[in-house]
Amino acid sequence: MNRYKILASALALMLTATAAAAEPVSLETLTRRQFISSANSRCNWFDGPTLLALKAGLLQNRNAALNHGVAPSAVYATIDHARAAAARADCNNPALVKEVETLRGAYRGFVAQNRLTLRGLRSEWLADRTEQSLSKWRLVQYQQTGDVAMGFGLFGTLKGQTLSVMAQFRGETPFAARLIVRDTARRSGLINRDALAVSAQMPKGIGPSDLSFSASGRRTTQIALTNAPRVNLAGFTVDGKFAGHAEKRDTLRFDFPMSATVAIGKLDPREDIVVAFDFNSGTQYARFEAGDFVPGLVFATLPSPYGVK
Repeated sequence: MNRYKILASALALMLTATAAAAEPVSLETLTRRQFISSANSRCNWFDGPTLLALKAGLLQNRNAALNHGVAPSAVYATIDHARAAAARADCNNPALVKEVETLRGAYRGFVAQNRLTLRGLRSEWLADRTEQSLSKWRLVQYQQTGDVAMGFGLFGTLKGQTLSVMAQFRGETPFAARLIVRDTARRSGLINRDALAVSAQMPKGIGPSDLSFSASGRRTTQIALTNAPRVNLAGFTVDGKFAGHAEKRDTLRFDFPMSATVAIGKLDPREDIVVAFDFNSGTQYARFEAGDFVPGLVFATLPSPYGVK
């Protein structure tokens, strides 16, 4: 019984993860979290949204292990062993059933959070569930590379988002954009992780067998592409400090098919997503770290605890 209680408690801690940077994760912790997630397939303890949150947290735990240098072979062997053990779990164990109720409460606390920061090796994903009906970045990775500012992620309301890239260029501007993602079903090996920059050189590792998603069109908007502090109309933060207002600039926006999120979700957290911007003078390539894209996506799209009209 104590073993089951430890398993459930570990998952509760995963659910209540805050915006702090991820800590190194042991394989023992990964085993515990995978065990209860897999056991749920037979025991049916959790509803759809709760289960999504549990799996997102498990994926974040796997990503942390890979990011902190645990060998992929050890990570995936651990997952397989935990799945096998879960097949023999007693769904009616009283201690386990009690802890499942604790997990449901932990989920309610998790989904009530407004914002989440998911830090990777070179960048971070910012998730935002505030102002439900306002179109804004719901999941974004910002970049400032030289004189080019960019944002990539989910843009929209809590009821519906687009997978978008926005960019501010000085001088010549692109007329089209493509999203390039490694096709994990056809080849292994990560897209080479160079510096997060805009370059005319095609990233090493991209090949003709990789997936390419063309943007549906180009439009212009006004936005500040930066992780600026939230301020009131007078420019003060919630703790009373004056921060002013981030400057909004002319910004190009390209929207990609949402089906691309499935392809991104299959990537190793350590590799890159590539956006190819097509100019009259040639193509420029930008990189975004895959990282915890999926946990962020789940957080941004879970049902709102406040209700959306």
